[in-house]
Amino acid sequence: MKEQKRYIERNDLKRATHLEVSVYYDMGGKSYFTSQVSPRGYYLSVRPVTLGHHTVGFDIFSGCKRLILETIRAELKEDGGEAVIVLTVIPEE
Repeated sequence: MKEQKRYIERNDLKRATHLEVSVYYDMGGKSYFTSQVSPRGYYLSVRPVTLGHHTVGFDIFSGCKRLILETIRAELKEDGGEAVIVLTVIPEE
């Protein structure tokens, strides 16, 4: 799945003009920066940004991301000329 981004204009932010909201698939794994393991799945990310004519500015370590659907894997398969995404979802306990 290609990352989907939307920008929401806000007037109440101190150092930004918009909120960037994105949904994306992350293969997960260990981060060498934080030494934490992130699960594989779909994430929702929100961060404050400043939009220019051809640029997007943001402060590092701003915003947040949350896992919205944990998966074992996602595959893109061809089925009669149509692309189909097959998800293996971890069942809730």
